[in-house]
Amino acid sequence: MENDDAAAAWQAQSGSGFRMSSEEIRNRLETMNRKMRRRTFDGYLVCAFLIVGFIGWMFVGMNTPQTIGAVFMIIATSYMAWQIRANRFRTPSIDVVDTLEHLRRELARQRDFHRGTRFWSRMLLLVPGGLIFFVGFAQAHPEVIRIIRFEIISFVIFAISAIPLNAWMARRYQKQIDALSRLEEES
Repeated sequence: MENDDAAAAWQAQSGSGFRMSSEEIRNRLETMNRKMRRRTFDGYLVCAFLIVGFIGWMFVGMNTPQTIGAVFMIIATSYMAWQIRANRFRTPSIDVVDTLEHLRRELARQRDFHRGTRFWSRMLLLVPGGLIFFVGFAQAHPEVIRIIRFEIISFVIFAISAIPLNAWMARRYQKQIDALSRLEEES
């Protein structure tokens, strides 16, 4: 969800009480739903591409570290796809009266996806598998060691940069939750 969408609605309100109507909240939920469906679909495509790629590498004739790394990556990518599925947007049922509480739960679930055990479990599965795969590839193909070193360095940089990026995203979701709480307290 674009944090700016929700922030614009909250900032447009006067300081006297909570003024977001049920219709505005529903519109925000629909916007969040569309964006989450797109992000979920894109996540599935990336996971499917990676799984197919690593399965394909397994049939090329790899050495043992490459095979172990590929298996780790297939498991890690499958786990990430499962997390993406578990984190998808949940549309409120027709009898949900408190859409504001539903919005808060959705924001909290998105925040939790980017921090804590959900994030670190993905990292602990993806990083070692990728590194083992690269080490095996370097052993099998010493003639391209310079390219493999570049790939390893790039992989490590991306993995390290995922830590502050996910922390930043979690903070953005938390700010939205805090803004909702402040608006409710003002009313």
